[in-house]
Amino acid sequence: MDASKPNEPNLDQGRSIPRSRPGNDEVLEGEIIGKDEPLGRPAPTPPSSPPKRGLGLRKTLLLVIAVAAAGLCLGGSIATYVLYDKATTPDRSSPTVTLQQYLHARFNTRDEARASVFVCDSPNLEEVDQAIAELRAIESRYGVAITASFSDMAVTTHGNESLVRLKINISIPEEGDRRSLLTQNWAFDVTYAGSWRVCSADKLS
Repeated sequence: MDASKPNEPNLDQGRSIPRSRPGNDEVLEGEIIGKDEPLGRPAPTPPSSPPKRGLGLRKTLLLVIAVAAAGLCLGGSIATYVLYDKATTPDRSSPTVTLQQYLHARFNTRDEARASVFVCDSPNLEEVDQAIAELRAIESRYGVAITASFSDMAVTTHGNESLVRLKINISIPEEGDRRSLLTQNWAFDVTYAGSWRVCSADKLS
């Protein structure tokens, strides 16, 4: 205690002397820090993460519609493929079915490649070729489109060999809406070798 300052209280040398700090909260040189007071800056408080939000009703509906549309497209593609495959796969399950598809390809669609899948490896079908050539000549001369239908099929089968007799009805357009009908009698040999194939043809009349 200073004798010149009689009213000055006794100082406790063990107490900290409070001093002002700069704004960055750094420890001042010579500053006495209490034993329970942390040094340096206080640890920053981590920002709170915003609450998670759902997709919302509108986005959920759009997602459901998109998934449904994708499913419909996939289902439509599969159905189209099945129908196309069924339409293009040759049916050689019986002599008559095989012959009908062969005759349709030769006389109506004139699709040689399609017709070839219904014939034997070494067929004898020259009379069919000649008949088609005659029809083409008439079409070219008169500018018409000739069609054919097939009727009165009669099948005789012995083992892997079938003889199919039928009528080929050839429709030839004339003036106006009239048509001439030419009927021909034919006989076809159809052989089974894993599936039925047309092997030969005879024009009877």
